[in-house]
Amino acid sequence: MRRVIAFQGIIAVVIALVFMNMGYQKVESSLFGGVISIVNTLLLARSVNQAGNAAVGQNISGGTLVLFKSLLIRIALVLIGFYVGIVTLSFDALQMLVAFAVTQIGYVFNLSLIHIS
Repeated sequence: MRRVIAFQGIIAVVIALVFMNMGYQKVESSLFGGVISIVNTLLLARSVNQAGNAAVGQNISGGTLVLFKSLLIRIALVLIGFYVGIVTLSFDALQMLVAFAVTQIGYVFNLSLIHIS
């Protein structure tokens, strides 16, 4: 999991540097979008572990419920994170969205590399 988080962190920093090179002043927006993605990944990992523990106890419906609750919580936290970043902190929405999206794609890409090797 540390490898995935490190990979996502590197992607967020690279996106911030790209936006800085393009002349944007608030690169914190990109970093904030990357942090939202990393927190989302950490919550996903936690919920998968909890669902696995529930499944070990032969509680399939409990594991499914854990994953579903986690999905709703993660969606809510992502939306709250974007709201706080855009409205409260006045970050650039484009940078936040691009950093979040590319970091999430990096999560999927990194997992596929792990399974290939």
